[in-house]
Amino acid sequence: MSEEQKVRNRWIVVIGAILIQLALGTIYSWGTLTIFLSPFLDEARELTVYIFGVGLLSFAITMIFAGKLQQKYGPKKIAILGGILIGIGLISSAFMTTFIGFLITYGVIFGAGIGFGYVCPIASAGKWFPDKKGFINGIAVAGFGAGAFVFNYVIKALANPTGLETTDLNFVATVSQNIPMMFIVLGIIYIVLVIGGAMTLSNPPEGWKPVGWTPPPPSEESGISGLEFERSQTVKLPEFWMLWTAFALSAMSGLMVIGSYAAFAKSVDVGDNFIYAIGTSDFVLIGSLAALFNGLGRIVWGKLADMITYKKSMLVMFTIQAILMFTYFTTNVNEIYFLTITCAIYFCFGGNFSLFPTATAELD
Repeated sequence: MSEEQKVRNRWIVVIGAILIQLALGTIYSWGTLTIFLSPFLDEARELTVYIFGVGLLSFAITMIFAGKLQQKYGPKKIAILGGILIGIGLISSAFMTTFIGFLITYGVIFGAGIGFGYVCPIASAGKWFPDKKGFINGIAVAGFGAGAFVFNYVIKALANPTGLETTDLNFVATVSQNIPMMFIVLGIIYIVLVIGGAMTLSNPPEGWKPVGWTPPPPSEESGISGLEFERSQTVKLPEFWMLWTAFALSAMSGLMVIGSYAAFAKSVDVGDNFIYAIGTSDFVLIGSLAALFNGLGRIVWGKLADMITYKKSMLVMFTIQAILMFTYFTTNVNEIYFLTITCAIYFCFGGNFSLFPTATAELD
């Protein structure tokens, strides 16, 4: 039996990471969810975008603390905490009918749960696979990108099982009746996925490394690789701010499309037949296909980083993404062109979440 097998099968951690990220990635299902949630709320539909924004903000802020906490208490405990918060946020949403209520339960609590859960599987899997950092980072977060692919259809089945169109006179009454149970069922599913996945997480023993692998010497990729920094020291590094700025700008373009591609499609009349009654069956299809490319991008760009370095991979991705964003306004030509460019943007957006963790690992 090899040394690696005596410790544990490290691929178990990857499986757990994917289970966790499948649940966390459903924050990207918000576009589908709003179609069914809007009739349920007492306030105007336009306000729902703020719930998504607060969720992302809560997610981002919580991750700052989650990284430090998982180092202190271990990835398993912090991921379980994330799963509990996700469950509380969703199940309590079943009893909310106001904008403020959802802002707290789905925005703040659910978003915080994602923040606590997100960093743990990435950190754990990365430590078990120092020989495949880019690829494993991509695999670990692929579930986050693909979560919406699966759960868009689950949400639709729970909220609108008979497939009513938004123009149907019974749509509002039927969907409003199903929303509470939908949140309860989703909450239970997500708790099982996150806590179940968390049970596989751990850190390897001190000094452990894969059999036959020798850590490479510091390269030109980063002149500070191999050093350990406290948070107060990290924020003083120019490399940190370059990465932070690059990530913010790159992710912002993807988030803009994720949050508004449906509204954009309507505003420029992209294929009335293809996106007729957008937000029901067609909208779920577009969102799910795009989510699939989001997840695929995390794997492909991560693998590319292992092959040609993360800096060269970023250069390629940023260039492609810039071209796609500049041409997006021309996608009203036809439906296939619109779908292709949208999926390509999602594909590049997903790359951020495998390339940047790989880059930050080089700063450790």
